[in-house]
Amino acid sequence: MTTQTHYFIAVPLPKEWKEELHVYMKELKERYPFTRWVHPEDLHITLAFLGNMEESQKEKLSSLIGDVSAQHHTFSLTLSELGTFGNPQSPRIFWIGIENSPMLNSLRKDVYAACEKVGFQLDTRPFHPHITLARKWKGPGSINQDTLQGDKNGTFKVSNIILYETHLNRLPKYEEKEIFPLV
Repeated sequence: MTTQTHYFIAVPLPKEWKEELHVYMKELKERYPFTRWVHPEDLHITLAFLGNMEESQKEKLSSLIGDVSAQHHTFSLTLSELGTFGNPQSPRIFWIGIENSPMLNSLRKDVYAACEKVGFQLDTRPFHPHITLARKWKGPGSINQDTLQGDKNGTFKVSNIILYETHLNRLPKYEEKEIFPLV
């Protein structure tokens, strides 16, 4: 049985923020019992999930994403609240959000347009920038959305976007395939 390789384009976190969030996640594990916590090297902000990709698509996409990154300047993002996706009784994703950023929204819009030009069918839900921390709630009872408390804040600089390949059978799961610097 062969496994499909999946790709996505994302904003990477700086090394120091991966380390900082790793320590923070250890604190959160005490309060929020989720089954799978994200490896610190895999922390990122997804811009576009692509799924499977043909080699011809990869070459065309690389060119288009290179053009996109050359049109966007570096900018800063600020962490915000904790939250979940999925059924509140048993959430599937636990995340830390990102404050609203017109620069991030513009970058994501341009990345989406480039991906669609190459033929990718992308998620049509509204963009909700976040960093996934954990998956699959296993707590006794449900998580109280109103009492989700996080005290992690801070700002980091976005200087590039990355095409990642997913490897489900190893940790960290995401491999950097191509880096696209912002100007």
